[in-house]
Amino acid sequence: MNLHFEIERIFAGKAFARPLFYSCPGGLRFALSGSGGVLEQFLTALLKAKEICSDIFLNDTTVVACLRFHSGANKFAHRRRIQALRSAGINIPSECSVWSEEIDPHQWFCDGEPEFWINVAFEAPATLLQSLLWCALTKDFAAIQPNPQCAVYLFNLNKQVMIFPYDDRGMDVVGPNKDLLAKLYRQFPGYLLDYDRHTMDATFEKFLR
Repeated sequence: MNLHFEIERIFAGKAFARPLFYSCPGGLRFALSGSGGVLEQFLTALLKAKEICSDIFLNDTTVVACLRFHSGANKFAHRRRIQALRSAGINIPSECSVWSEEIDPHQWFCDGEPEFWINVAFEAPATLLQSLLWCALTKDFAAIQPNPQCAVYLFNLNKQVMIFPYDDRGMDVVGPNKDLLAKLYRQFPGYLLDYDRHTMDATFEKFLR
């Protein structure tokens, strides 16, 4: 299976648009971390994200993950990422999809050479769900290791839903499977982000009738 093609097809070319919740209307946005110190916030976010994602991947044996990182000027950064992933128990299989996307010049870190987003998508055992979420949520916490310092997107292609834990504060869940999204809306009302709750209510309250 060409994972790049499937991701683009199912999510209409918007899987990596930011912010995802607004780019793909009709999705969910969950609040993750709470109060407390850095470690407490991180662990709370990990616990909530795992609870929600475990429901999305219920009875599934695999998960599709996509790691997305900036090409950058440091040609050796990928080595640290691979080491961090391995420390988390994640090994990228040889059968994976790798592609790049040129970044708008206005968003380049340095003038001169073009800069790119590098994407690596692969199938992983569902037992690695917590490890993948760990890697996603540590992105902004340099002190918490292992930390590959890349964005992590999770996909259930069969159920046509994707998950983007954008940082420890929140996580977007979108896709054409409105029945599954409505189920999550009903099951986790206390986790919905209050700022966008009115938008989610407008989409999903009809499923409660």
